[in-house]
Amino acid sequence: MEKKGLKVFQIGKTKVFLRAGQMAELDARIAEVLSSAAKAIQQCILSHNARKQFIALRKAAIHVQSLWRGRLACKLYESLREAAAVKLQKNIRRYQSRKAYRKLWSLGVCIANRFKGNGCS
Repeated sequence: MEKKGLKVFQIGKTKVFLRAGQMAELDARIAEVLSSAAKAIQQCILSHNARKQFIALRKAAIHVQSLWRGRLACKLYESLREAAAVKLQKNIRRYQSRKAYRKLWSLGVCIANRFKGNGCS
């Protein structure tokens, strides 16, 4: 009681006797302490809920980002695969054309040599 600033009080065996008006002051201080405790609890709960919501939102954003990165990687892979297939086809066709040309060229040389009388080599 002295710590709370109440000067005039008397303690009996089972009761505490206060002067008139001091009970209201004591009730006001109790209400103030309870109010500040309630505010602290509410602040902790609101902070906890906001953090949970933030973490859930961040997880969702990370999940969406990973899905889009995967989709972009698939598209890049497809484009690279198509480019590689075109390059492979181009080189095979070039090889076949060159092979056919060399065969035709050697045949022409062989025919020319026959007309000259040298024979085929």
